[in-house]
Amino acid sequence: MIKISAVKLANRKKFFRLLGKNLPGINLRSGVVVLKPGESVGKHITENKEEAIIILEGKARFFYAGKKSFIALEQSFIYVPPDTLHDLKNTGKNTLKYVYITSALR
Repeated sequence: MIKISAVKLANRKKFFRLLGKNLPGINLRSGVVVLKPGESVGKHITENKEEAIIILEGKARFFYAGKKSFIALEQSFIYVPPDTLHDLKNTGKNTLKYVYITSALR
């Protein structure tokens, strides 16, 4: 049985998993990512997962589909469809902090 839980988001790690190995979800995986100015999360693909990204602090450039990109500011929400190659880079002068949530398609 999966229990209801709450996790404090304030931490100093670059990657901090919210749902996954430590707190199992049925179809959801989630975590917090903290990037220094100029840092990138790295190109990756969602495979069969939808992804939601919520920018909590900072300014980012979101890259997708090879060469397309746009700026996302704090308090922004980004939806990433399945099978989408993407990357997120901190383009601001301060720390970028965001939450990602993925869900496998059934």
